[in-house]
Amino acid sequence: METDLLTEYQRRASRVIARNRSVLDILTKQQCANARVARSVVKAVTNCGCVEIYGCKNPPRTGTVQLEGELCEDCENTIKLEMGELVFYLTSLCNALGIKLEDVFRSDLNRCDMMGCYSLR
Repeated sequence: METDLLTEYQRRASRVIARNRSVLDILTKQQCANARVARSVVKAVTNCGCVEIYGCKNPPRTGTVQLEGELCEDCENTIKLEMGELVFYLTSLCNALGIKLEDVFRSDLNRCDMMGCYSLR
């Protein structure tokens, strides 16, 4: 992801959330946004049926497909919208705490590179 894009997004998010800068408000809105992302993915499976989820205990790291099918345009748009809200509140939390969004991504990218498949996520 480009540095300029993250910096500009963080700057704009700071202007948009000028009304509510309460960390508690941001945290609860972020939780709601996360729930909406999960709900929109579940609805793609249960209501629309454009994708199916197959689960198994302790799937191997490679070659396992747990999601089959392809998101239809409506479900993809809905999920992207909800993910955007989630990113917005993450960015707002970064702003409230004085953390650069770019640093969050860079730190996690470095951790992923360092830990590889052993990151225990």
